[in-house]
Amino acid sequence: MVPDFAAAHDRYLPFVRLVVSSYPERYRDDLTQDGLWGLYLGCCAYDPSRGVPFDAYIKVCIRNRILSSLRNYASDANLIPLEGLKTELPADELPLEERYAEHDAVREALRMLRPRLSSLERKVLELYLSGKTGQAIAATLGISPKSADNAMTRIKKKIRDHLPY
Repeated sequence: MVPDFAAAHDRYLPFVRLVVSSYPERYRDDLTQDGLWGLYLGCCAYDPSRGVPFDAYIKVCIRNRILSSLRNYASDANLIPLEGLKTELPADELPLEERYAEHDAVREALRMLRPRLSSLERKVLELYLSGKTGQAIAATLGISPKSADNAMTRIKKKIRDHLPY
């Protein structure tokens, strides 16, 4: 019997939040999603014939998924605080890396990322960095909110996969 994910979600969300609460606040939303992904995968993979109680099994799945995600994050020493970045972009057409030239690491990261982004992803990233919401990005570009969200997801994946931070 595969456990019902909706019921497991309601039951284990407080546990996920408890585990995530011990990590810096800036990671908590992502770690909560990762913990819930571990819950989902655990629900799909659970085999009661192995004799392991579901509660113990699922808690291990959740913790392991969160710890796995943490290993993929850069160390705090290499992170650049986003609070220091300007939220409004200049009106001219300077490349992204020049707009944030005062932050050498950001400029270098954007320079490395730029060739890996599609035209749409570049536009979405520029609008995102200017402080626009997903809805506003979609409206500005004349695309669906889902397309804007998918583009941001691809951008984040490319950042994780291709930047050495």
